[in-house]
Amino acid sequence: MTTAAKAEPNWKGNQKLPTGKGATLQECVATVGAKTLAIDVAPWGEGHLKVNGRKIAHVNDAKDGRQAFRELKIMANRYMEGQHSQAIKIGSAP
Repeated sequence: MTTAAKAEPNWKGNQKLPTGKGATLQECVATVGAKTLAIDVAPWGEGHLKVNGRKIAHVNDAKDGRQAFRELKIMANRYMEGQHSQAIKIGSAP
């Protein structure tokens, strides 16, 4: 039995966008292999997950930006594990 190495995104804040309590949008970016993943969240609990610039999932009913990020991070991990359909079921993608 072989075990594949699990590639987990290492999220880093986008330094080009303002951060902190007054920021209306915060974005974190991670690169895994040839894929660039981005999560952007708003303080009111809305957020999007993009892979190579294409939106694949969103959350619009989280309690706040932190909860939206956590949910989108789970979706990103599932996407990277190859569980695309489960990632999209949690947060409906347009």
